[in-house]
Amino acid sequence: MSSTTFRSDPTRALPAITYRDQAWMDAEINRIWRDDWVFVATEDALQTPGDQLPIDLCGQPVLLLRDQRGELKALSNLCAHRGTLLVDKPTNGIRIQCPYHAWTYDDSGRLIILPFQRDDVIDKSKHSLPEYRVESWHGLIFVSLNVEVEALSSRLETIEPYVVASGIDELRHRTDLESIDEWQCNWKIAIMNAMESYHLFKVHPNSLEPYSPTKGSYYVAGSARSSVTGGAYTKRKDYRLVSIPPGFVGVLSEGSLLWLATYPTGPLSCQIRTGGAFATSENRNTLRDIGEWLSNTIEATAIPDFLPEDKEICERVQRGMTGDFVPGQLLSVERVVRDFNHYYNWRLNGVEPPPAHCERSVD
Repeated sequence: MSSTTFRSDPTRALPAITYRDQAWMDAEINRIWRDDWVFVATEDALQTPGDQLPIDLCGQPVLLLRDQRGELKALSNLCAHRGTLLVDKPTNGIRIQCPYHAWTYDDSGRLIILPFQRDDVIDKSKHSLPEYRVESWHGLIFVSLNVEVEALSSRLETIEPYVVASGIDELRHRTDLESIDEWQCNWKIAIMNAMESYHLFKVHPNSLEPYSPTKGSYYVAGSARSSVTGGAYTKRKDYRLVSIPPGFVGVLSEGSLLWLATYPTGPLSCQIRTGGAFATSENRNTLRDIGEWLSNTIEATAIPDFLPEDKEICERVQRGMTGDFVPGQLLSVERVVRDFNHYYNWRLNGVEPPPAHCERSVD
């Protein structure tokens, strides 16, 4: 199937086939998820030299680690001998040893021990673990299997000043507050729902709309590469909603970052991860303290309710994708969805997206 098959109009909703067809999914895996930056973890999951975290990047096992110099690395998690999975749970160690034949690697992926080599001529330098691109952005770790992908700092340069101004570097990420769920909808439905505020008045009339009304939402700055929108809170400073395609959305408000990440598990399903970072002092490091902080500083009654509502509407959208419809025109309030559609067309078809657009200055 040629790449032209995957074209769509960025100013309109995506056609139904993009949410159900395996050929579209295969193209997305190869040209987006295995070729671009993907959010995989936060730095608090790898705090100590030697920490190792196995992840799956759309079928490619990757070992994320912090080496003895304190630097992040992303290596293949498959032994260069016969492809055995090297690490299957978070651990800490100076070396990486295969559980099958004990081929052993240092934390740069270099093969250093090969048991019972005897007279066999094995060039260890040709059996190193492949290394992938990894970058951290304000405590958020992204990995790309494409070693030639543009620098993450370049990808996010338009939104950088807005994020810094929102105080993201004062927050502490918390792995113990993360959760994982499976939604029965295509990943694009979930992530586009997360990045737009147009649906709040209808889908979240009691959980979110009273605190962050739809009419108070607005576009700030961005492009297909990343974007920032904003909105009014009834009792606090305006929030900033950060969208980093293909699968990350974070809501920055006073003293917190609440994020959602989505990963495809098939044309009709996706994995949803949620987590957060919070402004805490050194002695405020327990779940109880975080709970008290939430109840005192953000409308905690809204926090546990809106994700089930999002899940329900996204799965309802997916049920409708067995049919076909003429994709409707996107409204100006959905500009961030147009940004995503331009990203989609860019990654799938190589169509360079429009330049960044700014509507509001940095606060």
